[in-house]
Amino acid sequence: MNLSAVLRLSLLLTVFGCARASAQAPALDLANRPAVEGITRTTLQNDAAKTVTRVRFDPGAAEPTHTHDYDIMIIPLEGGAAELTVGTVKKSYLYEGEVHVVPKGVPHQLANTSSTPFEIIAVALK
Repeated sequence: MNLSAVLRLSLLLTVFGCARASAQAPALDLANRPAVEGITRTTLQNDAAKTVTRVRFDPGAAEPTHTHDYDIMIIPLEGGAAELTVGTVKKSYLYEGEVHVVPKGVPHQLANTSSTPFEIIAVALK
């Protein structure tokens, strides 16, 4: 089984295992995402199947709670104090390289709660 198939299977299992929260958060389109102070996004790849973005959060920077019309994978580039909320599940520390799956339509939010910058790779599976 290749890596793409493993990732898709992982997403499928996560979607079925995840309790869906009601989607009251606004849906954001990658192309029309509003700028947030302290958050810098660099698109690394964008095609019909996926968008890969490197996202840097300055200390204290936070995204508003939002949803997407596609599944997202969030991968921290280093461990750190960052608060990730996906639906009703909240984590207060993210480890380098661990993959967090956000199913489409599920409200989520990420905030840097440390005194140093925090970076992730976000992969949107369109």
